[in-house]
Amino acid sequence: MRRRTEDIIRYYGELNRRIERAGIDGVPRLLETATIVERALGEMTSQELAWVADEIKRLLDQLVEMESQLQRLRELKMALTAAPPHEDALRKRSVG
Repeated sequence: MRRRTEDIIRYYGELNRRIERAGIDGVPRLLETATIVERALGEMTSQELAWVADEIKRLLDQLVEMESQLQRLRELKMALTAAPPHEDALRKRSVG
Protein backbone atom coordinates (compact mmCIF):
# COMPACT_ATOMS: atom_id res chain seq x y z
CA MET A 1 0.00 0.00 0.00
CA ARG A 2 2.86 2.35 0.82
CA ARG A 3 4.49 1.64 -2.54
CA ARG A 4 1.25 2.42 -4.37
CA THR A 5 0.90 5.66 -2.43
CA GLU A 6 4.48 6.65 -3.31
CA ASP A 7 3.81 5.80 -6.98
CA ILE A 8 0.74 8.05 -6.94
CA ILE A 9 2.70 10.87 -5.29
CA ARG A 10 5.49 10.54 -7.90
CA TYR A 11 2.94 10.54 -10.69
CA TYR A 12 1.22 13.63 -9.23
CA GLY A 13 4.60 15.37 -9.17
CA GLU A 14 5.24 14.42 -12.80
CA LEU A 15 1.76 15.63 -13.74
CA ASN A 16 2.47 18.96 -12.03
CA ARG A 17 5.77 19.30 -13.95
CA ARG A 18 4.05 18.64 -17.27
CA ILE A 19 1.30 21.14 -16.51
CA GLU A 20 3.89 23.74 -15.48
CA ARG A 21 5.79 23.15 -18.74
CA ALA A 22 2.54 23.98 -20.52
CA GLY A 23 2.47 27.34 -18.74
CA ILE A 24 0.02 26.72 -15.90
CA ASP A 25 1.11 26.80 -12.28
CA GLY A 26 0.30 23.18 -11.37
CA VAL A 27 -2.81 21.05 -10.94
CA PRO A 28 -4.65 23.37 -8.51
CA ARG A 29 -4.31 26.34 -10.90
CA LEU A 30 -5.37 24.14 -13.81
CA LEU A 31 -8.54 23.14 -11.97
CA GLU A 32 -9.28 26.79 -11.11
CA THR A 33 -8.83 27.73 -14.75
CA ALA A 34 -11.13 24.89 -15.83
CA THR A 35 -13.82 26.15 -13.43
CA ILE A 36 -13.51 29.68 -14.83
CA VAL A 37 -13.79 28.37 -18.40
CA GLU A 38 -16.84 26.29 -17.49
CA ARG A 39 -18.55 29.35 -15.98
CA ALA A 40 -17.71 31.47 -19.00
CA LEU A 41 -19.02 28.85 -21.41
CA GLY A 42 -22.15 28.51 -19.31
CA GLU A 43 -22.96 32.11 -20.22
CA MET A 44 -23.17 31.19 -23.91
CA THR A 45 -25.97 29.19 -25.47
CA SER A 46 -25.42 26.49 -28.05
CA GLN A 47 -27.48 28.56 -30.49
CA GLU A 48 -25.14 31.55 -30.06
CA LEU A 49 -22.08 29.40 -30.67
CA ALA A 50 -23.71 27.78 -33.71
CA TRP A 51 -24.65 31.21 -35.11
CA VAL A 52 -21.09 32.51 -34.71
CA ALA A 53 -19.66 29.34 -36.28
CA ASP A 54 -22.03 29.75 -39.25
CA GLU A 55 -21.10 33.42 -39.64
CA ILE A 56 -17.40 32.55 -39.60
CA LYS A 57 -17.95 29.83 -42.20
CA ARG A 58 -19.85 32.25 -44.45
CA LEU A 59 -17.09 34.83 -44.10
CA LEU A 60 -14.42 32.24 -44.91
CA ASP A 61 -16.38 31.14 -47.97
CA GLN A 62 -16.57 34.76 -49.15
CA LEU A 63 -12.84 35.26 -48.56
CA VAL A 64 -12.04 32.12 -50.54
CA GLU A 65 -14.22 33.38 -53.40
CA MET A 66 -12.49 36.78 -53.28
CA GLU A 67 -9.09 35.09 -53.34
CA SER A 68 -10.17 33.11 -56.40
CA GLN A 69 -11.33 36.27 -58.16
CA LEU A 70 -8.06 38.03 -57.32
CA GLN A 71 -6.11 35.10 -58.72
CA ARG A 72 -8.11 35.29 -61.95
CA LEU A 73 -7.40 39.05 -62.13
CA ARG A 74 -3.67 38.40 -61.64
CA GLU A 75 -3.72 35.84 -64.43
CA LEU A 76 -5.62 38.21 -66.72
CA LYS A 77 -3.18 41.03 -65.99
CA MET A 78 -0.22 38.77 -66.71
CA ALA A 79 -1.80 37.62 -69.98
CA LEU A 80 -2.56 41.18 -71.06
CA THR A 81 0.87 42.57 -70.20
CA ALA A 82 2.68 39.64 -71.83
CA ALA A 83 0.80 39.83 -75.16
CA PRO A 84 1.40 42.73 -77.54
CA PRO A 85 -1.53 45.13 -77.82
CA HIS A 86 -3.92 44.18 -80.63
CA GLU A 87 -3.61 47.49 -82.55
CA ASP A 88 0.19 47.37 -82.54
CA ALA A 89 0.10 43.86 -83.97
CA LEU A 90 -2.18 45.04 -86.80
CA ARG A 91 0.06 48.03 -87.60
CA LYS A 92 3.12 45.81 -87.81
CA ARG A 93 1.35 43.56 -90.28
CA SER A 94 0.21 46.43 -92.50
CA VAL A 95 3.64 48.09 -92.47
CA GLY A 96 5.55 44.90 -93.16
